[in-house]
Amino acid sequence: MAQNRLSNVTVEQVKAAMKEILEAFDKPQNKAKIQEIEQEAGSDLVKLLQERLPFAAEIQKEVIKCHGFSDDGDQGSLTFTHAIKLFENEDEEIASMAADLKTKFIPSLPHPPLFVPRDVT
Repeated sequence: MAQNRLSNVTVEQVKAAMKEILEAFDKPQNKAKIQEIEQEAGSDLVKLLQERLPFAAEIQKEVIKCHGFSDDGDQGSLTFTHAIKLFENEDEEIASMAADLKTKFIPSLPHPPLFVPRDVT
């Protein structure tokens, strides 16, 4: 079924949408909103993701509907994500943009130390 929805999707269509999505994240109002979300969340990772993921999804949804993907619920986003997965192994530019796009949804997180030395004396 997913393949049927993807049969009309082209590499160029996905590239164009991804470029536009990444540009949308760089708009001053979107950067400011993401910064506001991060500041309000502080060190609360759950709160950060609860606010950032829907905001990022809305930015993506607004762009992809202009590139032929459905704006009916989450179907367009799912189809777009499947198209990225389909083409990222074949196209380095899509793979690179996919990695960039992922960081817009899920920020890089600090890694906890693997070993914390304790004074055992």
